Amino acid sequence: MSRSLPAPPESGVLNALRFGTGTARFLEGVQARFEDGTAIPIPGRAPLVVLTNPELVGEALDRPDTFRRVPAQGAAAMIAQNGLVQSEGDLWSQQRSVMAPAFGGRQVTAYANATGRRVHDRAAEWADAGDHETDLHREMTSITLRVASETILGEDIGAERADRFHGWMRAAGEEFEFGLETVLPDWVPNAVSPEFEAAAAGIRGLSEDLIEKRRAALAAGEAPDRPDMLTMLLRREDDPEVEYPENQIRDEVATFLIAGHETTALSLTYALSLLSWHPEARRRVRAEARATLGEGPPTRDDLASLEYTKRVYREALRLYSPAWAVFRRADGDAELGGYRIADGSAVIMPLWTIHRDGRYFEDPETFDPDRWTRTTPNETAAYRPFSSGPHACVGQGFALAGATLVLARLTREFDIDVPEDALDDLRLTPTLRPADGVSATVAPAATADRTGPRASR
Repeated sequence: MSRSLPAPPESGVLNALRFGTGTARFLEGVQARFEDGTAIPIPGRAPLVVLTNPELVGEALDRPDTFRRVPAQGAAAMIAQNGLVQSEGDLWSQQRSVMAPAFGGRQVTAYANATGRRVHDRAAEWADAGDHETDLHREMTSITLRVASETILGEDIGAERADRFHGWMRAAGEEFEFGLETVLPDWVPNAVSPEFEAAAAGIRGLSEDLIEKRRAALAAGEAPDRPDMLTMLLRREDDPEVEYPENQIRDEVATFLIAGHETTALSLTYALSLLSWHPEARRRVRAEARATLGEGPPTRDDLASLEYTKRVYREALRLYSPAWAVFRRADGDAELGGYRIADGSAVIMPLWTIHRDGRYFEDPETFDPDRWTRTTPNETAAYRPFSSGPHACVGQGFALAGATLVLARLTREFDIDVPEDALDDLRLTPTLRPADGVSATVAPAATADRTGPRASR
């Protein structure tokens, strides 16, 4: 017989205020207090369900017809309504089928090799600059966005547009940051900032420019050597078995301009910060990179020999998962792991707290890349940095391959030093974002690594 999830003893109003004013702290308390999860009544809204047990999380993600994605509304819909990240049901199945070939093995190779060329060029620029300070998040955004636009959309958008895009994403992050408006009744109006309106218009405009340029090229018989996602979408426009809603291709391009770069840029920022704070781990990455990489750009062929670097990246994803939570909405009254879930419940699966729970990870707050020699991601139900189930991230192979090459190439040649407090002010938006960038000092690495004591984190 099913039962209700326990509720905190405090009132719904108090819990709503705590969630809205200190989301991370509130979720950490819930994770510590409740073994499986909690259902919190929220005045004027559907109940808030927080799942703390990874087995329940996995079950919910395996049932997309019952626990559905939250549709793009309000400000989010100003960027894209029906991209692959938002769509459901038949539309999602159609789009996944059309675009799946763009994320296969050949495309992973192309993405990895494009990343290798881009980071190799960036390393040359850093070498010419000598010792300098930079915004690490902006640097990683420039690399990953240009690679994503080149391999997924067929055109490198260039440094200038990549820099503008970074500014647009910062405005979007500020607009979508969790706060009191997150738990206000649905009927309360929520104004959109002029900065976000300009950012949304910029993202839509860039998407339309890319589409029209590619459409004109295809009409002129200029087919790319390797079909990319945008080409695949445009070639199916006249297919009677494919029906695109209005602005569907624009929504897909906008979605993948964002999703194709953002989580990788953020995770690289966090991984390089962790290496800065753990000199022994940085020394091991550097030694592995020096033994593996040649003088030219790194390629996918190098990945097999970068095992420790891969573990570093996986551990960074555990501690600072850019997709810090997965959000779903219950479609009808449902049962989950023997618990009743009310129709319309907002379901949050907080990877931030599950990934740091001692029930599932030994010494969970410790940065320990070698934990992935004692277990594997597939054997660890609590580890889901790319979600799981039918809606798992289609680009996770891209992220793992590209990020590993970036970490190896940059760490081989540079000491990237990040202040110890650089990640103290992270903001919960749909992704986990630094509030004001991440300042870093870049200097050529010494031939022999410095291994003196340094504060750990």
